[in-house]
Amino acid sequence: MRNEGLARSGVVSLFGSAFAALAALVLTAIVGNALGADGTGLFFQAMGIFTILTQVLRLGTNSAIVRFLAEQRAFGRAGAEWRIVAYALIPVAIVSAFASLAMWFFADALGSWLASPADAAALSDLLRAMAPFVIAGAVIGVLQIAARMLRGVTTFTLLQSVLLPASRLLTVAVAVTMVGAAAWGAFEAWLWPLPVWLVLTLAIVAGPLLRDFRRRRESIAATRPSALTFWKFTAPRSVSSGLETALEWSDVLIVAALASPAAAGVYAVLTRAVRAGGVVDKAMRVAVSPTISALLATQQRDEATRLHTRVVRAMLLLNWPFYLLLISMGSAVLAIFGEEFRSGWGPMALMAAAVMFQTACGMLQSILLQGGKSTWQMYNKSLALALSIGGNVLLVPLWGLWGAAVTWVGVVLVDNLIAAFQVHRGMGVQLEPLRLVPSMALPVAVFGGGGFAFTLWLGTGIFALLLAVPVLCAVYGLVLWLLRKHLQIVPLWRKVPVLGARA
Repeated sequence: MRNEGLARSGVVSLFGSAFAALAALVLTAIVGNALGADGTGLFFQAMGIFTILTQVLRLGTNSAIVRFLAEQRAFGRAGAEWRIVAYALIPVAIVSAFASLAMWFFADALGSWLASPADAAALSDLLRAMAPFVIAGAVIGVLQIAARMLRGVTTFTLLQSVLLPASRLLTVAVAVTMVGAAAWGAFEAWLWPLPVWLVLTLAIVAGPLLRDFRRRRESIAATRPSALTFWKFTAPRSVSSGLETALEWSDVLIVAALASPAAAGVYAVLTRAVRAGGVVDKAMRVAVSPTISALLATQQRDEATRLHTRVVRAMLLLNWPFYLLLISMGSAVLAIFGEEFRSGWGPMALMAAAVMFQTACGMLQSILLQGGKSTWQMYNKSLALALSIGGNVLLVPLWGLWGAAVTWVGVVLVDNLIAAFQVHRGMGVQLEPLRLVPSMALPVAVFGGGGFAFTLWLGTGIFALLLAVPVLCAVYGLVLWLLRKHLQIVPLWRKVPVLGARA
């Protein structure tokens, strides 16, 4: 992909991911202030279970759809795209239907296993409430990734990162502020937009798939993946996808089980705040994964290295400011969610520093997947999940939130160091950390130093945050403009209205 095309896709994806992250933070703030730490813990415990389940039930098909559709298009082939999507969609729908029934019948047993005796009945009700939505949650993920490849990044971004999060935010806000719903009602409101967007997403991908189906005679068996080939690639990814999602949410569930719903509520807010910084990482994966796949499929390792370095440079410049604000002004950030969440500033700062390291490592997971190394990633995520579960079980009873944060740091370091070695030595995609130093130094100086200066000057109230953010962003934007050529970010600036013509 040319620099300009990559920049365009990156900007679109960045906008969508930023909106989704903002919507998630606003949702967390609404839930936190309305339900308190206990209700927030129960709400996010249910959300974690639903997310793990639906991600697992997608059976790892997302990466396979991207890989095989990108491969078909890289060689100018037609008539096989409908088969590839069908390979994914049919098994996911069938398996999800059985899982939905199992969830309904075993809700009481699962609630007793996953929650304390005092909260088991409430969690069982939430599990039973989510059961009818399991199929929609799994199938919509397959259709959205198909829309990404068939309709483009803009359509995918609107569906996944704008419309669905916005509708969920609206329904939950109405439920807790106007209706006065508790955790059960808030979670039900979070689920209801799913079937609506499932139907609309199906309608959006139907046209391209029907057109490709009419050209099915142009495709020959030798040039398209068979169902066996598709699932041989997908099988390890189905495991690693489930492991990755479990890795994201298992810590919240363990804190709830070993500490309390209130502690889980605080920890859920910390993790949501830190993960909101993954906006740029997600946007770049959406924009660049098909290009990475095509470059690796055609053995263009040097071009893949150059592309990866450009992408990581942008990720650092756009991602690190957020994490540095969490470190330098974390107490003010957490006050947005409610006063009882301020106690998590220290653990959140530690977690944010770890994710800064992860950002500097770049798109290692995407390179492994699109380079056909999903088995490697499966082993990596298995180790990471084992470390996460073991560390949390050992340290949470001893240190509480600090134990969960220390475990988070260890998992991030191990996961990324292993993946970096595999990508660099095993796949021939070179990592170039020295070329990234200027992109690291700038946000540290502006948002790290500036954030601590505002904290020392104005304290840890929300007013300090409201004043610091626009001032620091203005200074940062000016420096980025002045150093745009040195930082090699001119293609990104050219996508900015008004200023782009002068870049």
